[in-house]
Amino acid sequence: MTDANDTIDEVLPLLDSWRAELSGQTSVGATEVQDRLLDLWAQLPEGGRRSAVEAWLTETLSRHLYPVPELEERLGQL
Repeated sequence: MTDANDTIDEVLPLLDSWRAELSGQTSVGATEVQDRLLDLWAQLPEGGRRSAVEAWLTETLSRHLYPVPELEERLGQL
């Protein structure tokens, strides 16, 4: 069984990379968000974080843009 802290440590490089790409942007297209979320989803084991990413992925189907502050907040919640 994977410890929750170990799991988040494993995806921190993905989150840090995504945050670095957000720097200087005001919004991001839903397609780009989907690509990043799929990468993140693939690294997470079953559980609450993965379920949150799945729900977010579903949401991207009905959105066009994500403001960067919203993305940063949601990434912080993971």
